[in-house]
Amino acid sequence: MARQFRPERVEYDVLTAHPKSPGHEGRWATAAVDAVTPDDLRSIEALQEYALAIVPRLRDFAEHVAAPRGDASPATRYSAYQNVRAMVRNKNGDALAEIRADGRVLLPGELDADLRGRLNGLVNVGLPMVTRSIDQGAYESALESLVKARGVLNAMLQAVLHMAVSGPEPLSREKLAAALRVNPSELDRWYAGRAG
Repeated sequence: MARQFRPERVEYDVLTAHPKSPGHEGRWATAAVDAVTPDDLRSIEALQEYALAIVPRLRDFAEHVAAPRGDASPATRYSAYQNVRAMVRNKNGDALAEIRADGRVLLPGELDADLRGRLNGLVNVGLPMVTRSIDQGAYESALESLVKARGVLNAMLQAVLHMAVSGPEPLSREKLAAALRVNPSELDRWYAGRAG
């Protein structure tokens, strides 16, 4: 049976701490909410069309964030487009789609394209360069690259973990703990230690 989606609200969020700032994780704050008439979307394609239809409204929101009075530089407008998103949620608050002002849409069970690219780059370029640095005795360079690689793997782990627990058939705590090779009683502490 095909999955069905029933959006009931759209949240417009602003990034309050930039994820690339040292020591800061990206944090989203909801600035506006639209209640929408519940609509049964009977396929992932229908959900994607629904999400894409929100892009113009999100762009208007970004323009307002950039300059509430309508006078913004191109750099300010570009920054605003990067720092807003819309989240489509169902009545339980579960995320059905994440929409960006540039037209990107992330649907349930999809890996963010940027994260996918970073992981592919790590596997195809980053790790072979670490090995080469070690072979050449450039240990400082190898360590710097390994720290970057750990950041990519932690982001991937968090993304997949989120998909595993928030999907239509979430993994039980026992299966999640087994996959992570920890006791179920240690799961919260284990995740909290890696969330930063």
